[in-house]
Amino acid sequence: MKKYLIATVLLLSALTSCIRKQVVLDMADQRDSLAGVVDAKDSLISLVFEDIHAIAGNLAEIKMRENLITVPEDAEGGTRPIRQINSDIAAIDRLLQENRAKIASLQQAAGQLRKANIRVGALEKIIGDMEDQLAKKTAEVEDLRRELTERDRQVAELEEQVAEGTAATAKLGQENALLENRLNTVYYIVGTEKELLDAQIINKEGFIGRTLTANRNGAIGSFVQADARLLDEIPIGGKKATVVTTHPRDSYELLVWPDKRVEKLLILDPDRFWESSKILIISYK
Repeated sequence: MKKYLIATVLLLSALTSCIRKQVVLDMADQRDSLAGVVDAKDSLISLVFEDIHAIAGNLAEIKMRENLITVPEDAEGGTRPIRQINSDIAAIDRLLQENRAKIASLQQAAGQLRKANIRVGALEKIIGDMEDQLAKKTAEVEDLRRELTERDRQVAELEEQVAEGTAATAKLGQENALLENRLNTVYYIVGTEKELLDAQIINKEGFIGRTLTANRNGAIGSFVQADARLLDEIPIGGKKATVVTTHPRDSYELLVWPDKRVEKLLILDPDRFWESSKILIISYK
């Protein structure tokens, strides 16, 4: 009987020792599990703050790029190129897309923390505020796009108007040049009295002291065409030169050689000389 009692005690001692060991092991496992949970929570919270910081940085850059777009001139006083403005809008789109992804990540993190019995009311408020800012910035970017589209349309219209104005100005300039050339086109002919009479360019009128007159039906094809702005003298080289057409006497001068031959006609005042007639007929003997 004593032997059985001793055996029973030893068995109970061994069983108690095993139970204690198992309890210690279970407690160690629970401790490690709790430590893992705490580490996971800390890591998740750290990621939350990183996302919040990244979203805030993106919003600041978006604001800076919006200011660049809305400023009409650059630092040097010139208009910012359209390609730079389009680049800024593309960058804002990219930042908005990054913020959407970050906010989605924050919402997922808030759900995980809520399951872990961690209060996330403040975080959810931050997420809501950021969603409102994101929606506002998205609307502002759409407004900027519409504004730039309208500006591009206005610029295109102005460029078209400028092109049309330039073409009209060029055409008007050509027409003015043609008109100016026409107004300054003159015709002259120098010949002997007989040559001019035979060509029916001049007529002799009267009986005593007959005078020479221009024939209105004379062929203009035999005349020399010239520009009044460039014509300042006409060679003659004959005696008894007569200016048949009507020109103010004080607007020209006949230069005579010592042998009485007329060397040339000098036009002293072109405007007055040609104001009465654009045709000059000089006859000599």
